[in-house]
Amino acid sequence: MHVREGNLTQQYFCDYLTLFAGAPSEKKTDHEDIVLANLFLHRMSVDGGFHARVIFSILGHESDRTLLISLFKEVSGEEYAPLRLDDWLKSAYESAVKNADIPRKTALSAMLRSQIAGTNMAAEIVSASGSPYPESWWQLKSRRLTVEEIENADIYFGIGRRPFWHSFPLDEYAAVLSGAETLSPEIIYDIVVCVAGAWFSTLTREEKIIWLNMPRTTTEEWTKYAAPLLALETPGPALSTANWLYASGNHDAALDLYAGITLAFPHTPAEKPSFELMGAILREFGDADYAFESYKSAFLLARNEGPYQTALGLKNLCEVGEDLGEDMRDYYVRIASIAEELPSADRIRLYFDLASSARKNYQYADEYAYLERIISEEEPQEPYFSRALSRISEMNQSLDENGTPDVTLLSAKDRDEQAGMLRSRGDAAYFGFDPVCALYWYNRADMITGPSSSGSKFRAAVAAGLYAEAKEYASTSAEHAVVLVMEGAPPQRIARELNTAVTDAWKTGGDIQTIVTPAITMLPAKDRMLVCEILADRSTRDDERSFICSGLGHCCMALGMPDEARQMFRSALRANPSNPVRSRIFAELGWLEYEVGNYDGSSEAYLSALKHNERFPAAWAGLAKSCIRTSRYEEARAALENAVRQHPVNTAYQEMRDAVFAILAHPVDETADQLFALNEAAGLPAAAALYAEKSPEGFRKEAWDAVSAADVFAYRT
Repeated sequence: MHVREGNLTQQYFCDYLTLFAGAPSEKKTDHEDIVLANLFLHRMSVDGGFHARVIFSILGHESDRTLLISLFKEVSGEEYAPLRLDDWLKSAYESAVKNADIPRKTALSAMLRSQIAGTNMAAEIVSASGSPYPESWWQLKSRRLTVEEIENADIYFGIGRRPFWHSFPLDEYAAVLSGAETLSPEIIYDIVVCVAGAWFSTLTREEKIIWLNMPRTTTEEWTKYAAPLLALETPGPALSTANWLYASGNHDAALDLYAGITLAFPHTPAEKPSFELMGAILREFGDADYAFESYKSAFLLARNEGPYQTALGLKNLCEVGEDLGEDMRDYYVRIASIAEELPSADRIRLYFDLASSARKNYQYADEYAYLERIISEEEPQEPYFSRALSRISEMNQSLDENGTPDVTLLSAKDRDEQAGMLRSRGDAAYFGFDPVCALYWYNRADMITGPSSSGSKFRAAVAAGLYAEAKEYASTSAEHAVVLVMEGAPPQRIARELNTAVTDAWKTGGDIQTIVTPAITMLPAKDRMLVCEILADRSTRDDERSFICSGLGHCCMALGMPDEARQMFRSALRANPSNPVRSRIFAELGWLEYEVGNYDGSSEAYLSALKHNERFPAAWAGLAKSCIRTSRYEEARAALENAVRQHPVNTAYQEMRDAVFAILAHPVDETADQLFALNEAAGLPAAAALYAEKSPEGFRKEAWDAVSAADVFAYRT
């Protein structure tokens, strides 16, 4: 590992993939190991509780702890010059080409293609190398494994991303133990996840699955994790962990830790913000009395930090005092007198803080007045001046007949914005494996705008295993079916409930897959097809039954069950649908066979689709892709000509056709030619890279920057 290059997690993962890429023949176990490693690294990157749990476990084992601390010390002792991830991957690929290191090149290609595609395809690409099965077949295996072994698999398929505006819990603690606390949060995180990935790879399959299925971290666990932070000489690690807990919505644990910080680290810079955030949490809990005491403690400390901090402390006391029904006018007079004594820069900051507080309380006249004071300053500072001017312009669009801010209009807009922000935080919590906090944010949003998050709240309640709440929030037949699964109801009863949902979808043109997948996913494997078969037998109307069977087929594919999906698509055909529907179902069968690598079967299905509807450009394109996979480029050319003729504005079809023409005129490399002709976003730069390796000029890492077929042509000689 080249420490000074940075990207330690990616370096570790590349080494890990290289081992598998160079392994012989049988790849099933290897594939599972990579999939589980991907799931682990993803959860480490978005779930702070899981992240803390893993670090705590590593620090509790002497050999793992030694490895972590030694890596921290090595990074601290290096002349650290980390490359951008994109640059590191391309440079590493270039080195692998020069060294003729095929396994490492395969691993890096998988990582580069994953980065370009925006989804991790490493397990599938590495497993497909040297295998008779294509990447899409391995993708189905990945889905099946995840659905079979992982609870709440949809969270792992979600969109969570690690936010870098805070340190993850216990990261800074690990750095302090290693004497590396001066490193940036990004570098500390990289070191921790690198070692965590190596630690996870030493576990057995059963242990890995147990870890991946661990529930959210409880308040009691947080107390255990926080104890060593409070025993340190410096408050930084405890404060950063408390701040993460507060930002994520774990307010009980955050409150406890902030209280611990005020006791363990008196007379330090961490004491005042801890009291302030205790006040903020207690105020959200509706405990105004204790919130006032917390803000009062913060104010007493703020008096030693100058007039600006004193004024801010008074502002906080005013707000919570008003919650208690107290007359705080004397306090506001005192704030105004302090403001006059402040330097211009601090006065502007204070006015902006006061304007923000007024807006939160829907006191728009006061907000407007504070903003006007900011722009009337002789030398207003950026960015406060621009932000104040922008806000005044926005408020001027919502004035009442008297020329004053219209409270009704402005508050409605602000409430919608606040609710939207809270729902976004709920989504982040959900995909951060904390459905309990997600429920908290969704409920906060509904308190502002009224009930409008029932679907999200239902999903979070199900993920958290909260049966009573899920039953309360369920509002559709599909959701009631999920509740029945949670109850352990017989599959026949679940199918009856889903039957109602499916009927409604048929009438309204809804998406069957979306409706049935949540319940089908939660069922035991032995009951899934039973429910699907009951639903498939529900109707005698030809097109209706075909529509439903097709939707069930797509559901089975989403769960990595191609054999069962094929059975559903064939049932759809046996229902004797109309020609347009029959054509579409044959095309779906063509797609299925393509995904499992049966390209001859895929071609036959697409030809059947075209027999019933020859003006079907997507089927012509599907047929072309199947032909490309088997190097039947003349047939692919003919199919693409039809696709372009029928859909002349589709540039992808045109680019595929142009690539096929070039390959027919001058084939270069079987793998590169196929990637080029298929015209997929992550495949084009991979094709360019392979072409560059064979060019007389030699490999150029810029080939990985190709984004279009035209770019690839430049490397094809």
